[in-house]
Amino acid sequence: MTALLSFHTVPSYVLPTKPFPRNNLSTLVPRMSLSSSTSNQQISNKCYLPVDAPLKAILFDIDGTLCDSDPIHYYAFREMLQEIGFNGGAPISEEFFVKNISGMHNDELCNVLFPDWDFQRAIKFMNDKEDMFRKIVSEQLKPLDGLEDVCKWIEDRGLKRAAVTNAPRANAELIISMLGLADFFELLVIGSECERAKPFPDPYMKALQELGVSPKHAFVFEDSISGIKAGVAAGMPVVGLGLRNPEKLLSKAGATFVIKNFKDSKLWTALEELETEMDAGKMKT
Repeated sequence: MTALLSFHTVPSYVLPTKPFPRNNLSTLVPRMSLSSSTSNQQISNKCYLPVDAPLKAILFDIDGTLCDSDPIHYYAFREMLQEIGFNGGAPISEEFFVKNISGMHNDELCNVLFPDWDFQRAIKFMNDKEDMFRKIVSEQLKPLDGLEDVCKWIEDRGLKRAAVTNAPRANAELIISMLGLADFFELLVIGSECERAKPFPDPYMKALQELGVSPKHAFVFEDSISGIKAGVAAGMPVVGLGLRNPEKLLSKAGATFVIKNFKDSKLWTALEELETEMDAGKMKT
């Protein structure tokens, strides 16, 4: 993938010195609007998950899935890229963020954003961006609507669960801790610690292997194109979270169906059908 905007070379990278906003996230960045009301209205009515009974595990992405963290990532990238003169000093757009940044791991982003930089310089920028993200997210983060209900549904049925992400481990552990899910997840898989990160299936295959579950008995929650492709490539159906990324792109990437959040009635219809199948299977045994 190549960057859509031009890059203005500067002598070196310096972390922005402007203070981080301390107010509400709604005033931190303009509301990201790529997942518009039009796309949400067009979400498919399909709400069946092709999982072989019994369902044994549910796997989650983190950013944009457990919480609405994309606006914070967008803000951090926008401010820091503008600081170094990227795109001639013009702020990156939401569309650029979605198409070129969202869901990708930092090693890959070094090549996408800075093809003319040496790797050490580029990864220094990425690490500093993650520092900025963590400083902001530590003050402004809340779970996606309905997440608590889904987690309870999973716990009540004794299902296995893992978090699988392309985010740096420090980010993932911070978010999981802040959301109170440190005891919920049995496993955390980091894309950069696998042979290949998302969109390759390796992180999800590693999670399944360590949980001891076949992909036929599991499904995934994902919000990004690369994450959906990874889950599908690992052999699992994927429920797309259409909070920020356009529903059309998530469906094209292979999402079985797309929901707005964890309160979406389509999700609960699908879960009820899975539970009916599980109960039927128990009666036969």
